[in-house]
Amino acid sequence: MCGIVGILNSQSLKSEAIEILKKLEYRGYDSAGISLFSEQKIKTIKSVGKISNLEKKSKNIKDKSFSGVIGHTRWATHGVVNRNNAHPFANENLTLVCNGIIENYGQIQNRYKEIPKNIKSDTEVSFYYLSYLIDKYKDSDEAIKVFQKTIRGNFAFVIFIKRNNCFYILKNGSPISISNKNQSFYICSDSSILSNYHDTIFHCEDGDIIKIYESKISYLQKKLKITFQKNISYQNPYDKGDYQHFMLKEIHEQPSVLKSTQSKYTSEYFVDFETKFRHLFDGDKIVLVGCGTAYHASMVGEYYFNHFTNKEVSTELASELRYKKINKNKQILFIFISQSGETMDTLMALKYVKKMNHKSIVITNSLESSMIREAEVTIPTYAQKEVGVASTKAFTCQLLSLANLALEVGRMEKTISNQIYKTNIGLLTKLPSKIEKLIKEFTPGAKIISKKLAQANACYFIGRNIAYPIALEGSLKLKEISYMHSEGFPGGEMKHGPIALIDKDTITVCLIPKNDLFEKSVSNAQEISARNGKIIILSSVRNMSKINGEIKVINMPKENIIDTPFIYTIPLQLISYYFALYEGTDIDQPRNLAKSVTVE
Repeated sequence: MCGIVGILNSQSLKSEAIEILKKLEYRGYDSAGISLFSEQKIKTIKSVGKISNLEKKSKNIKDKSFSGVIGHTRWATHGVVNRNNAHPFANENLTLVCNGIIENYGQIQNRYKEIPKNIKSDTEVSFYYLSYLIDKYKDSDEAIKVFQKTIRGNFAFVIFIKRNNCFYILKNGSPISISNKNQSFYICSDSSILSNYHDTIFHCEDGDIIKIYESKISYLQKKLKITFQKNISYQNPYDKGDYQHFMLKEIHEQPSVLKSTQSKYTSEYFVDFETKFRHLFDGDKIVLVGCGTAYHASMVGEYYFNHFTNKEVSTELASELRYKKINKNKQILFIFISQSGETMDTLMALKYVKKMNHKSIVITNSLESSMIREAEVTIPTYAQKEVGVASTKAFTCQLLSLANLALEVGRMEKTISNQIYKTNIGLLTKLPSKIEKLIKEFTPGAKIISKKLAQANACYFIGRNIAYPIALEGSLKLKEISYMHSEGFPGGEMKHGPIALIDKDTITVCLIPKNDLFEKSVSNAQEISARNGKIIILSSVRNMSKINGEIKVINMPKENIIDTPFIYTIPLQLISYYFALYEGTDIDQPRNLAKSVTVE
């Protein structure tokens, strides 16, 4: 993960670098640091913990005599969380930061006696190795070329070498972009942030070595001119407003962003669908791909396509797909889902699929991301910036995208009638007002349930059919932000093993919409209750048959298959939020996690 910033020729180097690092903190918050530099000196400040600690530590540092700065916020991969392993790494001649993983750092460390054998950080090994190369070759450009050629992995480096007063950017896999105006340059691992500084942008590509010297930018290894393009990213402010946490704000924003997304789909994006997209759906199969929450969205999408179309469809975890054998003889459409568009496993799976000459669609919330530039077609969601690490509004916008896509394919292939299509589009159009009411009405209940959860040792979520992936998502939200042990299961699988976990100290949340599996879902709840497990039932069915044992039934709005995932997601988000609030955890930045997973 990790976040990188670099600034050259600004009047406010330190304050701007720290401000950008705060916006990058979603990528990791184990430690942070900055290096201020000029042709005469390098000054490095590092701290463990969040950016606020770095800000306090650098408060009295003056930056007027410096020409540039690099900064980093870390999500630890190699090496424990401490000040030494924080970036930047620096000496009197060199400073650098890295986002990514250097896979062959162990071989490099063992090969060169100049590299200490007791260090554990792959980036620190890279720092010593580059220092060695600079001393060996004297020509810093040549040292950088050898360095880039030797190291293996997915990475982005930002480097300053004092000896030749040159600034370098290296990219292979991890995102890094540059904006420029007059003689100033801003470098960042999240290109959307750069729109706040300059309105033109250059996205580095894999294999690039970019050199900036005396306010001139060029490729080090290519005879090409670097061309900046207009930055089309638009961001809402990083501001919680009147909400205690970004997560709560983003839960409450769901009605408005769903309304905006659906409006754009029906009035613009999916208009004349068959002409625009028919060629993508001529194949034998559809595979939906994602990680974490996006994988749960993929699972919901599978149910949508299964219900509204005759397509053969399946889901894959991106981290597994990229190492699987893919049938070259079949025409397969892969639909990749990623909030950031930078998720490393998903991005690499996309590149793998492209190499096999299969078609691809990306569903993402980031229109300046790496995956946008790889896919044949992008379906944007319009969730705006999501800051909380635990995804809420980005997830429901992904569901909305998949619902629309399945309906359009069903209508195009005549597996559903025009009337069924119109009815379901109407349900999606009415969804924002339904969710707005649900958030308001369910919030008091969520607070009560959160106190019940505090009396349990573990929490389980069960659902069947299209409610099953929502059970998984509810479990993920709870464990992400509260650290409570939680699992999600298909209701029908409880008796095949998981029911052994049930006792009087567990709570199971049962999602029981009114559908063809209603009676079976009730039976699954009864099985848990019969074993002294406490249960909370979320269902739209009133006057449900009495279930023995401790039980609480929450009345849900009436649902159809198209809106079931949305209706049952919202209460689980609220329950997780208020339980984490009750537990006193760091809700927006939970331990060990980062918003954008840009390492494998």
